[in-house]
Order: sequence, then C-alpha cells, then structure tokens
Amino acid sequence: DRVLATLRKLFNWYEVRNEDYASPIVRGMRVSSAKERARDRILGDDEIRALWADWTSAGTFGAFLKTCLLTAQRRAKVLSMRWEDISPEGVWTIPAEAREKVNAGTIKLPAMALAIINAQPIVTGNPYVFAGRGKTPIGNIGNDKARMDKRVALEKPWTIHDLRRTARSLMARAGVRSDVAERTLGHVIAG
Repeated sequence: DRVLATLRKLFNWYEVRNEDYASPIVRGMRVSSAKERARDRILGDDEIRALWADWTSAGTFGAFLKTCLLTAQRRAKVLSMRWEDISPEGVWTIPAEAREKVNAGTIKLPAMALAIINAQPIVTGNPYVFAGRGKTPIGNIGNDKARMDKRVALEKPWTIHDLRRTARSLMARAGVRSDVAERTLGHVIAG
C-alpha cells in the first residue's frame, strides 16, 4: 500500500506534465484498508503455555522467543542483543539506531529472562547472545517459526510481534502503570 501510494504520486505528477500520459494507477488497487491491517492479536494463557513448552526444547530460537515475550522488545532489538550490552547487574542497554525516534533505552532484565540469556552459549568471535553462524545473530527465523507452527497448531495464526502486544497486555493485567509499560515498550508518551 505504501509503495502504491508513492507510485500514485509519481505517476500523477508526471500525468500533469505530459498530456499524452495516463497514470496506470486506478481506484481500488489498494490491497487493504487500515482497519484490515490493524494488529490486535494477543496470545491467551493456554496458548502461551503451549508455546512456552515448545520453546523450552527449541534451542536458541526458543530462548529468543522467550526473551521477546519477557522483555516486550521488538524482535530486531532482541536479535541484536550483544553480550557487552548486558551489565553484571542484569541491565540491558539497548543501542539506538540512526534515525530511531526512541527505544526503551535500558531495561532491568527480569530474573527469568536473565537466566535464559545466561544459559546461551558464548560463541567465540560472535558478539550476539542469540548467536548464529559466523559473526551474526540467528537467522532463518521464518523457517524456524514455520516449523514451530507445525508442532504447535494454535487456533489462530500468530506473529513474533504478537509477543510484544501480549507482554503489554500481561503488564496491564498485572497492574503495571500505563506510562511504565509504554516506556518499557519504547513508545513515545504524548505530553
């Protein structure tokens, strides 16, 4: 939809400047409406239990997913977690990327997340907690997720980003103040 919007602007600009040109973009080409794209999947308690049991035997990928849920961070941030980013006190300093508006900054890792992280093997020459081949974090996430979906068939499909939404929902259920939960997610708070 974003590419289509950009192309529509480009073609309309050119159409105004050339009378022999007709834009190939017509009404109704957009794939979906904003309402259809809205993300609202939150995993239920039984779904979390079923997935967690599978993650326990899913190696590094399973540990990665557990950490995503326990920290409520974006998958790219968890994938890029380096050993040097975690202090001896268990505080994770999340590096900010160029042009990134905001992120959580630093997070005191929950004891369970810290135990999962500390259980990961340190691979010589690879700085990542969830180490892949060479000097990179784990890859083939889509393939690992597809295999997991075959092992644990939930009623509705889910994405890794749904873990973040689920964590936010669990924080609300646990009585965590909204502003604290939003800062944990790395969201900008208005006002």
